[in-house]
Amino acid sequence: MRPMAEDDLEFLRSLRSEPEVMIWSTQGRPDKYIEQTKESLGLRLPPNDVKGYDWAICLSETGEPIGLGGTGMWSGELGWPAMGYSFLKAHWGKGYASEFLKGFLDQWWSLPRNEVEISVDKNTVRGDGDVKEECVSAITIGDHVASQNVLKKCGMEFATSWTEPDLRDLSQEVTLHGFVARKGRVV
Repeated sequence: MRPMAEDDLEFLRSLRSEPEVMIWSTQGRPDKYIEQTKESLGLRLPPNDVKGYDWAICLSETGEPIGLGGTGMWSGELGWPAMGYSFLKAHWGKGYASEFLKGFLDQWWSLPRNEVEISVDKNTVRGDGDVKEECVSAITIGDHVASQNVLKKCGMEFATSWTEPDLRDLSQEVTLHGFVARKGRVV
């Protein structure tokens, strides 16, 4: 894992041009224009990188970037910071998503904290309703079972489901599943 850099444009263009990758993203489709990819990269570079906590995911042997992951939003659909990841299709099924998620969560929980008050989905809170455990969330499309399995394997818990317009086809609805990780639950 390393911070994104300006010279990651070619890699990011490759990643965001793969329909099989982008169908699972919040955008729901590949970038049509290089300007879209440049905008996405710009959000991950200084000074904008303080709005998220993103990483290039690279092969340790070569340093070649094969994926992108982190938190793009400090407050996602469940109220908690929302994290995600995507990999070039050629690198699917090799355990990189689980390896990244475990490493990312270790990094995430080691970040310094300030106490803040936020509104969160009631399904992410245990006990009497007072938040006692901070969470980080991940959202998957209902039929993205592979990603759901990665989240569970890394200790994330299913929290809730809901439907909303499908960004891949606005005439349709899609079911989304929300998961949360709690500190100390990385496996």
